[in-house]
Amino acid sequence: MWDVRPNHDSPICEALSGHGAPDPDATAARLPVSDLPRCQVGDCGGLLRPHVVWFGENLDEEVMDAAHEELENCDLCLVVGTSSVVYPAAMFAPQVAMRGVPVAEFNMETTPATNRLGGKGFFFEGPCGTLLPQALAE
Repeated sequence: MWDVRPNHDSPICEALSGHGAPDPDATAARLPVSDLPRCQVGDCGGLLRPHVVWFGENLDEEVMDAAHEELENCDLCLVVGTSSVVYPAAMFAPQVAMRGVPVAEFNMETTPATNRLGGKGFFFEGPCGTLLPQALAE
């Protein structure tokens, strides 16, 4: 049974409190499994996981269908802070650009998709948190 709902708790679970931002040089936090969040549906009690797709997992077919429908109907596509190397999402912006729809990419550096956006593609180099609010305000 899937119970997918927003989790607005901060931190994600009490066991992560005080551990700060991810640090590539940090040693393992060694969190006891008993401190990790658990499913509250019925008597499930299974470990919760983030609502993400890990490498090697399949994407939800309904989500992909909805995404493709949006891509076919959008009149502008914003690409914000992505490497554009993980498929199928890496094809979204070029797919929209092939329809002649403007695509604006906001990123720290160019990506494999940048040069595939054609004459309707726009690239804004720099921190997305700075550039995007400026672009949306104008």
